[in-house]
Amino acid sequence: MPEFTKIEMQQELQTILLFEADHILLGRGEEAAEKFIGFSCGADGEYLHMDPERVDLACFPIAGSFERGYDFAFTPSVLCGLGEHEVQDLIVFMLGTPRAGGVSSGAELHRFMTPGGYCQTVADAVMARWKLEWEEGGSDFTTRELALLANMTEGAVRNALAGKGAASLTAIPGSKPVAVAFDEARRWLSGRRGFRATPHRPGQDPVLRERLSGLTDAVELGRIVRALRSETQSDEPGTLSDWPAADVEAWFTGQYVFDQQKAAELAKALDLDIPLFVGKALELSLRRDR
Repeated sequence: MPEFTKIEMQQELQTILLFEADHILLGRGEEAAEKFIGFSCGADGEYLHMDPERVDLACFPIAGSFERGYDFAFTPSVLCGLGEHEVQDLIVFMLGTPRAGGVSSGAELHRFMTPGGYCQTVADAVMARWKLEWEEGGSDFTTRELALLANMTEGAVRNALAGKGAASLTAIPGSKPVAVAFDEARRWLSGRRGFRATPHRPGQDPVLRERLSGLTDAVELGRIVRALRSETQSDEPGTLSDWPAADVEAWFTGQYVFDQQKAAELAKALDLDIPLFVGKALELSLRRDR
């Protein structure tokens, strides 16, 4: 896990948007800036020193991409999908963020403009995981990308490059800056304690298991069932293809009538731990109906 929370990342994103509002204020004027950010800068004459909490992230689609990106990068799960277009959106958004801020404050700088910025870290970690798990052809990796994936410092990665034995890492000869080939990166990461591989089946997903265990609402269980069903849709026998549509919809909405056998069939079809799912489905139905 990174040294910052998702909430801290969101707060930094709110700050970035304030800096962007100042950029629009300079280039297009007060009306355009207010339309972009959602409120006037008033007598201050600039936005960067205003309370970031005033920025409503629900108005900015990129905020959802950063939230999903944080989960995709640091708590990978079958429920944490991220399309290639969103990966590119995060990278391009960070490339386009202001390099200085303010109107009358003298071009102020901020952490988000550095490699250690929370949003920059998320964007880079998302790209690194995408390259490792999904990109065809096998890309090379930088020391920063390997550090983010292994949850360690770049210094530790450089030490591995200089070391010997199974825990060492071999760079591509002559690469500048230093790069590591796909197969070598995957081999090395598999032995790192801080690396979390992306699960490709619900039954191999510890994040999903933890989320199921902590549920307190049948509606939320229904959302998970719906999401997993869309990922495992099949007409093969034993995959709910013979279930009445109304029964399936009842599970999707959390309005199911609990039946132990049906719950077990559903868990099997979704590749979930059967005792955990059946017990949780019973518990949540009792909570819902009390």
